[in-house]
Amino acid sequence: MPRVVPVTVSARPDGVHPELPRDGTPLPVPTMGPASRLAAAALVALTLLGLAVALVADLVVLRQATATVFLLLELGVAPALLARPLRASRFALVALVGGLVAAVLIGITMATLHVWVPVPAAVVVAAATVVVLAVAVRRDLRALRDGRLPQAPTDEQPRPDHDPRAQDPPALAAEAPAEARAASTARLPLVPLATVAGVALVVVASLLVRGDPPPGGLLSIEGPLWWAGLVLLVAAAVVAVVSRRSPALPLMSLSGVAVLSQAIAYGTPTMVSAARHVGVVESIRANGGTSTGVDIFQSWSGLFAAVAWAADVAGLHDVMVVATWWPVMISPLITLAATVLAARFLTDDGRAWIAGGLFGLTLTLNTLYFSPQSLGVVLSLSVFALALSGRPPISGARRRSRPASVAPWRLAAVLALGCALAVTHQISPYLTTAALVVFVAFRLVRPWWLPALVLVPAVLWALSNASVLGAFLLPTAFGDVVSNAAPPAHSAATLPVPLVKTLAFALPAAVLVLLGLVALVTLLLRRRDRRAWALAVAAVSPVSLVVATNYGAEGIFRVTLFAAPWLSILAAALPWHRLLPGLARSSARARRGAAVVATSVALVVVVGVNVFGATALDWNRVASADTTRVTARYEETAAAGAALLVPGTGNATPGARTARYDQVQYLTREALGGWPDTSSYDAAADEARLTSGLEAWDATERWVLVSDVVGAYDDRYGFQSYDDYTELAAAFAADGRWEAVMTTPTATLYRLSTTGAGDE
Repeated sequence: MPRVVPVTVSARPDGVHPELPRDGTPLPVPTMGPASRLAAAALVALTLLGLAVALVADLVVLRQATATVFLLLELGVAPALLARPLRASRFALVALVGGLVAAVLIGITMATLHVWVPVPAAVVVAAATVVVLAVAVRRDLRALRDGRLPQAPTDEQPRPDHDPRAQDPPALAAEAPAEARAASTARLPLVPLATVAGVALVVVASLLVRGDPPPGGLLSIEGPLWWAGLVLLVAAAVVAVVSRRSPALPLMSLSGVAVLSQAIAYGTPTMVSAARHVGVVESIRANGGTSTGVDIFQSWSGLFAAVAWAADVAGLHDVMVVATWWPVMISPLITLAATVLAARFLTDDGRAWIAGGLFGLTLTLNTLYFSPQSLGVVLSLSVFALALSGRPPISGARRRSRPASVAPWRLAAVLALGCALAVTHQISPYLTTAALVVFVAFRLVRPWWLPALVLVPAVLWALSNASVLGAFLLPTAFGDVVSNAAPPAHSAATLPVPLVKTLAFALPAAVLVLLGLVALVTLLLRRRDRRAWALAVAAVSPVSLVVATNYGAEGIFRVTLFAAPWLSILAAALPWHRLLPGLARSSARARRGAAVVATSVALVVVVGVNVFGATALDWNRVASADTTRVTARYEETAAAGAALLVPGTGNATPGARTARYDQVQYLTREALGGWPDTSSYDAAADEARLTSGLEAWDATERWVLVSDVVGAYDDRYGFQSYDDYTELAAAFAADGRWEAVMTTPTATLYRLSTTGAGDE
């Protein structure tokens, strides 16, 4: 172990800590002690015990909860306990991501080979977990009895590239040395208590407003209790940063507060597209594997196979529950992964958490929901954190040094992550490779061939599924950067776009631009720092996507997604002491006051834009729970080859959500002639035209879905006013040829009378 030099917290007025070691000696790093590790082991053991009790006593709800939690959240805890002691944040990331990777690889193997044995596989995994837990618990009990504290592995300590002269004044810094942290722990844990209280208020407030998404979105129905909880979380984060305590809990909570509120209030996924992904899960469960060549979702079904495995073991009848709560799990995990990655560049833990929080709160342009992209981001960030474990050269130093090679076990972990990425998402592996190549070029990653561990599995998997890639790899799109980078255009829109829709995209985009400007300032102030330039070039590397394809007119959103982590790290590294030299020479009270104001303003802006961007379009993004039941009824009862008309855009229809999604058809009004004249709208004539077109369509049965969410989407995107859509719905109800099969508060399912009426 390297020598540890004690440090104190005194500092000169300019913010320099003269007592910090300048010889490259690592500072002490807190790692999880035996008691914390035993608590983690006990949590897994209790879950397995609960699952065993549920199976013996036939307790359905307990089985569903424990099996799902174990296979999707706890599968990697036991292996992580066998590793050398890690810091809590890194342990959590290793355990959670390792478990997800294991679930993906096990699930996709069974699904691809059509050897679908979910319960036996779970039994083997559970037995192995018990054995590993026994070994880990025995070791930690011995350490606890002997009073030995864990020692941090070398690659978990602050790197010797730490330059104490780059530290900010204490009031602006985000982490104190070890003695300051020890002193703060003796005080009342205000930050954790405030965080728990804030989350509790948010949960209670959201339970009180449960229902369908309103036109004004979540913010229009949440009451004072919810706002108090949000204020408390922001205050906890500000206090943590200013008092130099860990902002981990409040920042992770803030990154997931919007999706948590939506899951509780609506009880359904935040995006209608999640229904299609649930359909793939159900298809794997029903068919005992994937159907290669059917569609791109079946071909890249790593996430879906993992969830299908968990759902079968848990006995879940409705996977929409997993889709509803998936963002609540993945949002804090993304913030955690981004923080661990940022710690590879920022020697200050507080700044690393700020970088992770910035990334987690600026993802609104890429809505987080039950999708392969959400898991792909986590896996990609984890790859970077592993690959960048070497020690980069000293910032601004004259001497040149080479990064340490990645340990063999880390290379194996990168390969496992690369394989999971390859079978989960189409573009994430390539954008990950692009950034890795940048760091190889800047000599921050060794060996030079490490990017191949991500690229080769992705290429091999793509070649084996090339039949479904034709629509995504258009030769005419290659090199057309301007067109590929353009956001989606809605040429059929004839009405003015509502302001709320414009703001829902413009405000998050403005925050990203601001983030980029702050990152640019950091780059200019650290222009001799090779790591800063590597981060800047890595932020530009996702542009390679729009060089090759338009990715369904959503390429620009993916570019911002994969550029944001590097911009967040640069922004968090802003050298305040150089930007505001006068503040560094001011009194401690003035510095603390400035820190409170700056941190509060920044958090209020970022959190406010995050919550607004994530919830403002709930009315048209979130399909009500009863609407999803209506589409499920159609898919489960319609004859093979039946066609369902959605008299509006298909983007708002939670269809293809059952295992029979490939046996029935969904038609939008674009397929039957487009949108009506909005200047003199005649609902009866429009309904007659749509019905006539559907009668001429080649189908075994003909159905129609009238849904409030479809009308809301058409209104928000300027296709048709909500009032006109309401008249159209009334016209279908008045037409005797259509018989209602299922009626709910937000949707009605009709079937053409010539095929017979159904039951309510």
